[in-house]
Amino acid sequence: MVDLSLDTAAKHSVWTRLRSRGIDLARHLSRATEQFWLSRWYFPAMLLAAVGFAAANQQVAGVGVLLCLAAWFTAFCPDLLSCVCPLAMVFLMAGPCYADLSIFFPCAILLLPLLAALLLHLVIWPVTLRAGRSARGLVLVSVATLLGGCDVMQQSEFWRPLSLYYTLGLGVMLLVIYLLFRSCLAEEHGDDLPARFGGIFYTLGLLMAAEVFCTYLWRWQEFVDAGALLFLNYRNFAATILLTTLPMTLYFALRSRKHLAVTAVLLLAMVLTGSRSALLFGAVEVVVGCIYLVRYGAVSRKAMLTVTVVFAAVMAVFGIRVVGTLYADRIANGLISKGELRWKLLDCGINDFLRHPVFGMGLGNTANCEMLESVKGSMFFYHNLPLQVLASMGLVGLVAYGCLIVDRIALLLKKRSAFTMALGMCYLGMLLVSMTNPGEFCPLPNAGLMVIVFAMVEEATGDATVPVTRPLGVRRHSRRTRSVTYAHK
Repeated sequence: MVDLSLDTAAKHSVWTRLRSRGIDLARHLSRATEQFWLSRWYFPAMLLAAVGFAAANQQVAGVGVLLCLAAWFTAFCPDLLSCVCPLAMVFLMAGPCYADLSIFFPCAILLLPLLAALLLHLVIWPVTLRAGRSARGLVLVSVATLLGGCDVMQQSEFWRPLSLYYTLGLGVMLLVIYLLFRSCLAEEHGDDLPARFGGIFYTLGLLMAAEVFCTYLWRWQEFVDAGALLFLNYRNFAATILLTTLPMTLYFALRSRKHLAVTAVLLLAMVLTGSRSALLFGAVEVVVGCIYLVRYGAVSRKAMLTVTVVFAAVMAVFGIRVVGTLYADRIANGLISKGELRWKLLDCGINDFLRHPVFGMGLGNTANCEMLESVKGSMFFYHNLPLQVLASMGLVGLVAYGCLIVDRIALLLKKRSAFTMALGMCYLGMLLVSMTNPGEFCPLPNAGLMVIVFAMVEEATGDATVPVTRPLGVRRHSRRTRSVTYAHK
């Protein structure tokens, strides 16, 4: 007669050893991933990998690799911030293919392991969900996006995938992103959290600039023959990213003035986009940036005055002529010509608001789509933030976004450190570009990055949070909590 108990015990012993080794391997991978995230090599490695794919014109492969990296860092690193850089890079990598984003559909399957990694992260490292001051505005915006057009839109319009993406993406999804990152920021810190957070924006700015430069390298002969800037179909998106990330180069310039060279690189890329928004709002951001550098001691007032005088003289002699030549096709009839579609969009937005003042037309409304030849997968934009709010969500949206913006400004004014003011300039760049482009009405990456920015502002200013709930977790592993150093307060 066979003794089954011995066989069962042997199998149990083998399973126990395999399980133990698997857990040890996972812990080793987690420690190595966290060490890499906290090392000085993380951002250069992310940038070099992304630029390599961009330079080889292999955007689809680059998006696939970046999604895999985002899933890896989400699964194995206790700090959820580590996945933000590769995840945001996915959208930047897709920028040059703006005219036909359908080529990235094969990469959609990689969203499944990313979502699985997020669930695994929350099981292994559960956090107490916390809400701060930004939560109120985001809740109101979530309600406004859902109610937008409720008295106008048909059910078939509301349930369209594109309509759901913008309706949920600009409201509920942003609230979820905020709760996740606000909660994680409250529990886990690097040795220099501002440097880690600022490094994300710094790296994204460099990648966007590199993609603009790569486009010019591929089409160099066309650029030389035309004698004017190339037409980039992703110019407004590139301008949005560059305007939003430029302030972080100024923050790092407070630590070392050599970072001002990167500021110059981003400004050059901004000019080469051919975006009039970049030209106009980039000038505004440069002025604000100069005040920032003087205010926090990176450059003396005397030096800044000298640089300003020299720059003004060069612009007067050469700059205006060069800009006029490069932007000849863009500003021949003024910054905005009389017959340009933007004026019709403004009229349309005002009329839509007057006809539906309470709930607006709705974010997914297709009534005006014939006016604008939008990119496939894009909603109808009025190309102006206040008008978009009023026309799409009516007075309900105005109240919601008004509360959100007021709360954000109050947070920035609570503690005017160099870091929070740099974050404020990032938001200023987004608001400015939203006056003439979709800007904050693009759920990812634009609006999502701004939500994470203000989760960081709350943490940097010590703003109070209220516990909401705690996700279910099998076990609670300890998170390393380090003191946060805020340089240049």
